[in-house]
Amino acid sequence: MISRKFGLAGVLFAIATTAAAQIPFQLLVSQSNNAITVQNGASLTFVAAVGQSATAKLTATYTGTGQVVISQIPNVFGSSAFTATLPAKLPIVLNPGASVTVTINFSPTSATASSSQMNLPYVETVSTTTGTTTSTTSTANVITLGLQGTAPSFALSYVLQTDQNVVPIQSGGLIPFAPTLVGATAQAALNVTNTGSGPGTVTGISISGSAFKISGKPLLPSTVNSGQTLQVLVLYTPTAVGTDTGLITITFDSGSPVTVNLSGSGTASSFTYSILSTTPPTAISPGGTISLPNTQVGQSSTITIRVLNSGNANGTVSSVNIAGQGFSLSTLVLPNVLAPNASLTFNITFTPTQPGAQTGTLIVNSDTFSLSGTGLGALLVYSYVAGGSTITLGAGNNSVVFSPVMVSQSEQLIFDVKNAGTLPATISNIGVGSGPYVVSGLPPLPVTLAPNADFQITIKFTPTTVGPANGTLLLDATTIALIGSGTAPPPLPAYTIAGPSGNTAPMTQPTVGLTLASAYPVAITGVLTMSIAGALPADPAVQFATGGRTVAFTIPANQTSAVFGTQGTQLGLQTGTVASTITLTPSFATQAGNVDLTPAAPSSLQFTVAPAVPSLIAMQLGSLSATGFTIQVTGFSTPRSLKSMAVQFTTAPGFSMPTTQFTIDVSQVSTVWYDSTASQAFGSLFTISVPFTFQGTVPAGQSILKAITSVSVTMSNALGASNSLQAAVP
Repeated sequence: MISRKFGLAGVLFAIATTAAAQIPFQLLVSQSNNAITVQNGASLTFVAAVGQSATAKLTATYTGTGQVVISQIPNVFGSSAFTATLPAKLPIVLNPGASVTVTINFSPTSATASSSQMNLPYVETVSTTTGTTTSTTSTANVITLGLQGTAPSFALSYVLQTDQNVVPIQSGGLIPFAPTLVGATAQAALNVTNTGSGPGTVTGISISGSAFKISGKPLLPSTVNSGQTLQVLVLYTPTAVGTDTGLITITFDSGSPVTVNLSGSGTASSFTYSILSTTPPTAISPGGTISLPNTQVGQSSTITIRVLNSGNANGTVSSVNIAGQGFSLSTLVLPNVLAPNASLTFNITFTPTQPGAQTGTLIVNSDTFSLSGTGLGALLVYSYVAGGSTITLGAGNNSVVFSPVMVSQSEQLIFDVKNAGTLPATISNIGVGSGPYVVSGLPPLPVTLAPNADFQITIKFTPTTVGPANGTLLLDATTIALIGSGTAPPPLPAYTIAGPSGNTAPMTQPTVGLTLASAYPVAITGVLTMSIAGALPADPAVQFATGGRTVAFTIPANQTSAVFGTQGTQLGLQTGTVASTITLTPSFATQAGNVDLTPAAPSSLQFTVAPAVPSLIAMQLGSLSATGFTIQVTGFSTPRSLKSMAVQFTTAPGFSMPTTQFTIDVSQVSTVWYDSTASQAFGSLFTISVPFTFQGTVPAGQSILKAITSVSVTMSNALGASNSLQAAVP
């Protein structure tokens, strides 16, 4: 079996093909713009409401090669709800490709299922030619369609939430809701049930009456199949005591609308409130204020509240809550059901913890009341002015915050102390606990403030470091945080280092000084560092007069000259005896806070002890004997090298020497000395001793030494000869 469904103007046709004789026709069933091809013997299903009709057209197109003659009207066997008609007069003759149309109508009179069969008899004549002989054959046959019809039928019922009984209801009937508390919601389920044999469509559900509304309504139109139910919830929410009515209207795709009446009544309890602690009792309304007696801090006062049910239904006090510092409730057993005219009472206690006006909130169920009371006592309130605004401390904020201040500058603000309480307050001590803060403008202590009186002090913030700088302000036992932040100080002015420059003589003691181009607003501390560069071992004698190669200095605030301790503004140094480059580089910082002021590329003073000829410092003769002595020479050679020693003897009158000038190669002993570790402690200093022994004939009573009156010496290196030193021979 082959089955298929298609929609025709809202009517569903189910086509089922059963065994039937093959016929030379193409069968097309159509309605409006919908059409479908069926086989002979197919079954069509019609859906229409009672009193309505569904119509389809069967178009039969002759596909044979002969001729068809229809001489009878269609026959319908079965339910009288079906009819079939031909639009043309009989007989109807159809040649190949011609068509005939049959109109089929379903008009049910009940919701039960209907069935019929439509037959359309015809005779087909076909001529056949064989050679020269033509024969004609006529065949009678029938076009057959099965017809099935269904009809929807709707019945109404409802189920109240209170009893869950299903109650049938006719159009125009009533759904009665039980009495319902104002603000509460009762509900009923409204059932729309299709009790017919075919599907039906609900096209609309509407409701009137301000206390009623529909919940769970489906997207409409909505098709309800046979035996199925469309259910919606009807909600009743009374807003006032009294009777409410409403109406539900349900429309279908066919047939008349149905209506359902609604009724309900609102009931409510009503609570009234009064303060029993007064004479006579004082009525209070939700949203009003309940005032408690002024009470000394640390003590308590109590009032009694009555809740009376003045409504027409039982009322439940399910919750009583209180909020606000200093306010508390007496013990209550809840929930508490109050019949009409019944009441309950409870106490509110006020125990202030600080002076001044205090507020709270009382909530009974959903009714809210404000609470007010005044605590008696002193209450100090602190505030300060910043950025044109007054900032009051308290409520989690117990800090005085300064704007960021540049190191070397200051910021000050006015701090106000006020007695906002009801009794005098006394402060005995005020001061700064820590941090770069000072206070001024203090009143004579101890100070007593009357209620609403105040005094002001000045807090000054002078940061000495970059970054957070916290402190504390102490007022007796009260500690207030002081919060500030230092930002980078102004850049250091340009500076100059006065002292030697270029090539500087070895073994000298020049002086240096350091001067700023302009005064700096805060005191500066610094270090002048000496560094030595060169290919030769550094001379340890190269240092400052204070010892070492670093020296501290200070520059007082608003001055320009560096002071090197007891040396004053001029500091001596030793250049040493080794060829090298000496560099003096300063560093700077604020004296308070040690904030670095050193430029990224600090200027330096640089000078050079250049390689030079030897310099002789001292010469002496030793180890004297009748035949000789030792010449000892002390000096320095900045390249740390020596080449030769030249000795010149001067003879006494009447004496002569074969040779009076001698040159001695000292390069080897020089190299040994200067390459030794021991020599590095002496820079390029050297001491050389050369013994001389003389032979010859002298007069009786004379010595060889009497023949020599003096000796002179020079030393040479690769750069030349030194100065000459001379010593007399004793």
